[in-house]
Amino acid sequence: MKQMGTLEAQMKTIKKQLATVTATGNAGAGMVEVTVNGDHKVVSININDIMLSPENKGMIETLVASAFNDANDKLTSAIEDFTKRQIQNLGLGGFQA
Repeated sequence: MKQMGTLEAQMKTIKKQLATVTATGNAGAGMVEVTVNGDHKVVSININDIMLSPENKGMIETLVASAFNDANDKLTSAIEDFTKRQIQNLGLGGFQA
């Protein structure tokens, strides 16, 4: 029973650490960048000043969506890698994440 309590505490710590994982996606050759955290929340959006004109509105919207999707894909991979390392650290190497 004591081991379950220890495992639960370790899992809570891992969950907190996971929230600090970030990934940045980009689109339009870096004209738009979106950074998301481990909770899949947008942390920042960076749009190159060259893009900021009314006639570029549609393109910016498309690039922001594309950059977000890129960041989210990268975050998913980062979370998988992080989770695998943590499972190994807990001595649960036979468990598949």
